[in-house]
Amino acid sequence: MADDFFDDQDPFFLASDRLDAGESPRSVYLWAKASRAKVRDGVAREQWDEVLRYIAEEYPDANLR
Repeated sequence: MADDFFDDQDPFFLASDRLDAGESPRSVYLWAKASRAKVRDGVAREQWDEVLRYIAEEYPDANLR
């Protein structure tokens, strides 16, 4: 398998990597929210929005707000 299969700057990959490493969903959510606030590109903001929705849906009891 090629090393370029995953984009290591992809927001979903970054968030999944943190969750897989055992970081709390709330912590990852807050980090993703802060990361989204830093980007100006509309496509990148949409990608971060998807990550935030994913975490909220997968971890409804995580007290994300």
